[in-house]
Amino acid sequence: MAAIGGACASEPEAEPIPTTLPVLTTLRPQLTTTTIAAPPPQRRIYVVQPGDTLSKIANGFGVSVQALMEENGKEDTLLRIGEQLVIPPTVVGANSSQ
Repeated sequence: MAAIGGACASEPEAEPIPTTLPVLTTLRPQLTTTTIAAPPPQRRIYVVQPGDTLSKIANGFGVSVQALMEENGKEDTLLRIGEQLVIPPTVVGANSSQ
């Protein structure tokens, strides 16, 4: 006797019914970071006052005497009252006690 309920060779196989809903996904562009360059340092001018020294001025602005001299093209430490000195930009984390 033949088994009842068996699949016939002529019937196509049934596909299973999905039990979950399809999920739509969206493609997102890769996140990137943008760095903004710091603005160039502003040039500061200092007018020499009575009693000023290069050391006092340099310490007041957090720069080295050498940097102050180089910025102003000075070959000696002599100052004149009323002389205008360009203060070099300070570098964060730099040692200015040279």
